[in-house]
Amino acid sequence: MAYTIIGEPNFIKYFRKSVQKQYVIDTNIETYDNAIIVNEHKHGFGVFDKDFHFVKSSCQIRKNKGQFIPKFNHENIPYVDEDVVFIGNVYPHFGHFLLEHMNRLYALLYKEHKNKKVVLINNKGVENIPKYMFDLIEIFGVKCDNIIILDKTVRFKSVCVPKQSFNTRVYTSSSFARTFDRMAQNVPDEEIYDKIYVSRTQLNDAHKTLGEEKVQSVFAKNGFKVIYPEKLPLQSQIALIKNCKILAGCAGTALHLALFMKKGGTVISIKRNRRPACNAMIQNNINNTKQLDGIFISGSVEKHKTFHSTQAPQIIGINKYLRQFFQDNKYKLSDDDLEFDETAMNEYINVYKEYKLQHGGVFAKEVKRYFIKYTALLIPGRERRGRWRAFWKKKLN
Repeated sequence: MAYTIIGEPNFIKYFRKSVQKQYVIDTNIETYDNAIIVNEHKHGFGVFDKDFHFVKSSCQIRKNKGQFIPKFNHENIPYVDEDVVFIGNVYPHFGHFLLEHMNRLYALLYKEHKNKKVVLINNKGVENIPKYMFDLIEIFGVKCDNIIILDKTVRFKSVCVPKQSFNTRVYTSSSFARTFDRMAQNVPDEEIYDKIYVSRTQLNDAHKTLGEEKVQSVFAKNGFKVIYPEKLPLQSQIALIKNCKILAGCAGTALHLALFMKKGGTVISIKRNRRPACNAMIQNNINNTKQLDGIFISGSVEKHKTFHSTQAPQIIGINKYLRQFFQDNKYKLSDDDLEFDETAMNEYINVYKEYKLQHGGVFAKEVKRYFIKYTALLIPGRERRGRWRAFWKKKLN
């Protein structure tokens, strides 16, 4: 899979250094009789065998860190006479759920596991579990009645524990790709467009990327169908994406839908923040999963440098990097397209003023972040450190 980077030298350096650490793994599935799925809520979750030994492959890993390994009462554990597949925990964020909580479903592609119920642990006590979680799992082929949301610790007749098949910035696998291939197969075709642009312009103001209207209009002028994922049913999103050959948009969750594309396509990701660190590593790992080419373009024209994930306003525009991409690929451009978007910049300035009144600005937010990060190092115990960080994030927000 090839990738092209058009952007600042520090972004190019960061990207190239980071992708060198990405790799492909083989997956495996372990089954434990009379095993226990533990939900100690904020104190951790996971699978233990019948002798109360933690099953290491049940640990949820993000980058190189795993969740807390819980301690629990070994007495009076309720028993359910079911063979189940452990797939992770409830996480109310579409992008994270797609990448980090669908990465064990591949076990059900195998004959010996395909009719088993699946277990998600509700360790965060989510009261209204988002419908898309059920929709995603059902599109894969699991009936709603076969999805168990576990609020407590339970012993099962047997627990199948598939190895995590995707780690956001680190590794991927053919098993992860096959999961989304199956989902795409299960969705009927709708209208077919070779080129699709996924827009953020219809999101609420807190997540909208300012200046995008002008950028997406250039893509639309050059044959891209503009869609607004949050306005479409999930099945329609998949139906559109699975048949497109080029997918473009601002970096973020919408481009994660590239998992439903066919091998050999291209993803154009427009970076919406000016700091080198962003989600390009995650998108590249997704592209590797489905063997897609990637084009990563620095599109930010923000005055206050942000990270990819932020509460601060972000703005993109047709800067020299996007202009280079359009010209290199012979996109049709008018003089109006190349004019600086004063309206979007004025909106950005006003929104930032409001943000600064509430949060003290980007610099103040950065100071708070480092305070939380480094004071947590002084707290003994992972669980206590986690509670410390959560407390201060809420306090200093």
